[in-house]
Amino acid sequence: MIDSHCHLNLEHFEDDREVTIGRAINDGVTGFMNIGYDRSSLRQTLELVEEYPFMFGAAGVHPHDAASYNAELDTEVRNALDHPRMVAVGEIGLDFYRDIAPREVQLDVFRKMIALSREKDHRPIVIHCRDAFNEVIETLIGEGVNYRGIFHAFSGGEAEARSIFTLGFHVGIGGVVTYKNARLAETVAALPIEKLVIETDSPYLTPHPWRGKRNEPAFVAHVVRTIARVKNMTVAEVDRITTENYFAAMGLPMEMLPRPVYKVADAVYIQAAQATPADLDSVAPDGASEAVLTGVVDPLDNLEHTLLLASHARERGWRVRVNSQGFANQTAGRDVTKELNGLVDEIDVTLFGVNSRQHDELAYPLVGNDGWEQIRDFVRSSVGSGIETVCEFVATPGFEPEPCRQFARDLGARYDIRMYRS
Repeated sequence: MIDSHCHLNLEHFEDDREVTIGRAINDGVTGFMNIGYDRSSLRQTLELVEEYPFMFGAAGVHPHDAASYNAELDTEVRNALDHPRMVAVGEIGLDFYRDIAPREVQLDVFRKMIALSREKDHRPIVIHCRDAFNEVIETLIGEGVNYRGIFHAFSGGEAEARSIFTLGFHVGIGGVVTYKNARLAETVAALPIEKLVIETDSPYLTPHPWRGKRNEPAFVAHVVRTIARVKNMTVAEVDRITTENYFAAMGLPMEMLPRPVYKVADAVYIQAAQATPADLDSVAPDGASEAVLTGVVDPLDNLEHTLLLASHARERGWRVRVNSQGFANQTAGRDVTKELNGLVDEIDVTLFGVNSRQHDELAYPLVGNDGWEQIRDFVRSSVGSGIETVCEFVATPGFEPEPCRQFARDLGARYDIRMYRS
């Protein structure tokens, strides 16, 4: 999963930026694009891009900041775009909802940024558009053709989306797709998956049911699950196609993603479906204490490969943790936990409630009562095989910890809660 639009530089993440990035990678995020839209965010985005090999950046002047545009800022944007992972001009466009900058100034700066993208070898563009759709489209048509890029935070209808596609853009789908009254889910169901990319706009536009809390890149997984539901696709399919779409929209080779092994703080996060033992060797053994086998697809779905990775991680002296959805025994047709014992120290099973009804409100695919019992049986067998087993409950509004604690205790497992910040 690529979070194609986030603002991790903002003060909202000042106290836990690295933890936030690690949590997203733990949930299967493989890349981020941070947006530099004014003088300070440009510099901070460059710092993030330098620090993390899985971070991309964009540089431009936001319509809110159009009045501050001058020769000095223009030079900073141009210089930022010289970095090989500053891959787009943006976010740029028009915002006639807030009208923080005069409209004629917004239009002038928008045109200058489009011209800059042409100067920079037709660099892709990230569009901000609010209450100004017709004006944005008219400006783009008037300034040129053959665009590439993303209409960020798209929330319009099918006709608007197809106008955007005609110009060469993809549309960014974020938390709004989960809002009951937005009708974006209906639009997404009608649009070609090949024209969609996913985003969070962190810390803004948090998906339901966490609206009102701080958004963060880990929530892009919920966007993917929602798209999979409305388009009757698997989560893995949506992940794969929207990742390919991001690189197409940016005009980049997929090889620009680093190895599927990410060191954040003292943990090595391994995207198990894509990683090889050689990828693990790219991290110094003494640079981490724990290897986390994770991904959009349950690592235990490919048991033989996961055992190979776990064995190699143990050889490097790392404690091994596996994130699972709890269906490994059902998938394999046998109790796989006995084979994991000795190689895997901990298995974390993610749960959205204490029964199938609660879980299926957010999970996809839906598990139903039979699937819920399979998850419970897997937790029991993991505990019985001597593996430290954690039921990780994702907190939602109205969350009650005691039933979750009792659920885990009844199965002999440890109990943990993932809380999201306001």
